[in-house]
Amino acid sequence: MRRALGVLAMGALMIAATPTAFGGWAVVTIQDLPEYLEAGEPTTLSFEIRQHGRRLLDDRSPTVTLRHANAGLVSRLLTRDRVAAVRGPGVGLYEATVTPSDTGEVSLIIDTDLFRWKVQFLPIRVVAAGQVPPPLAPHERGRQLFAAKGCATCHAKRDDLELADWQVVQVGPDLTDRSFPADWLAQRLADPVQFRGASTNGDVMPDLALDEREIDALVSFLNRGQVTAASSDER
Repeated sequence: MRRALGVLAMGALMIAATPTAFGGWAVVTIQDLPEYLEAGEPTTLSFEIRQHGRRLLDDRSPTVTLRHANAGLVSRLLTRDRVAAVRGPGVGLYEATVTPSDTGEVSLIIDTDLFRWKVQFLPIRVVAAGQVPPPLAPHERGRQLFAAKGCATCHAKRDDLELADWQVVQVGPDLTDRSFPADWLAQRLADPVQFRGASTNGDVMPDLALDEREIDALVSFLNRGQVTAASSDER
């Protein structure tokens, strides 16, 4: 009887534990994130999975789900919009082709197949086939990229309503209500390895191969359109 109770207690502990307690968390980085999708038109998304934000994983079987931003409970339970990703040409790279059915907004949800770790990204516009919507403002594009590139997994950004409840494994500095010199921040994003010791546990942010436009958008979002002098702890 005591042995049975011990097994039950251990099972309860395991159920209550979060994936991060077992090292089961990952950062998902979407490459070439589109600003919008077209209804009825397939779009191939490429993304990387890094365990603990560092080691690229190429042995997972991830899935990608498209969910309308205003979907109700019944729609959330349906999996007809879920597609399996396949391995891409690079280590840790996966590809999945998604086809939204209607216009509006959709959320991308990527299940990494690692301790049930899932990431839901910020909504993306879906327009009619052939339509070209106005481009996003740099601040909004940077906000979208902050989630899609995986920044939101390691850095808290609680001054943004949609990012405030993000599932954060805070291994990088808290970016809530902070701003930085634009040139310094751009260099940090372009070549993070040169800024060793910038994270809370000594880890180095991986090089996400951001292009100039992505960096400019992220700087705009993080600084909220402002450029300030850096304090000594920010450098």
